[in-house]
Amino acid sequence: MSDYSPTSSAYKTPATSPSQTFFNTDNNLRFAPHVTGSATTENVVMVDTRTVQQWQLDMALARVEGTTNQLEARLFKATFELDREVTRLHYEMNTYLRLRKEDLKKAQRRHNQTLLLCVLFVLLGMLMSCVFQHHGASKLLDRFDFG
Repeated sequence: MSDYSPTSSAYKTPATSPSQTFFNTDNNLRFAPHVTGSATTENVVMVDTRTVQQWQLDMALARVEGTTNQLEARLFKATFELDREVTRLHYEMNTYLRLRKEDLKKAQRRHNQTLLLCVLFVLLGMLMSCVFQHHGASKLLDRFDFG
């Protein structure tokens, strides 16, 4: 750094060493050896690298915290929306299940009614068969006057 000159070509080109990567023509930061504090020389601020590194860490931490907060907010919103959707689907499925149970009860009732009707017809047939066997069909039909 002893050969630093604002007119040299190195002034316009950022240094490649990790300790000098913050210097560019926009922020005018240069790093001083650790023994020196901060000093100002011709628009160039000489800063101890530890301070700048801490600043880098603070900025990175702030970005990470900001991203984390955004992700937490998005996660909360997505969780809320999913919970609401699951609740809606649960309600719809309960409604569907209730309607399905009612339909099954109706079908069971129809089945039972049909079975009862068949049993009644069989019993009526057996009764008629007994009546016709004991009294004879002609005597039974003579009792009714169709004319």
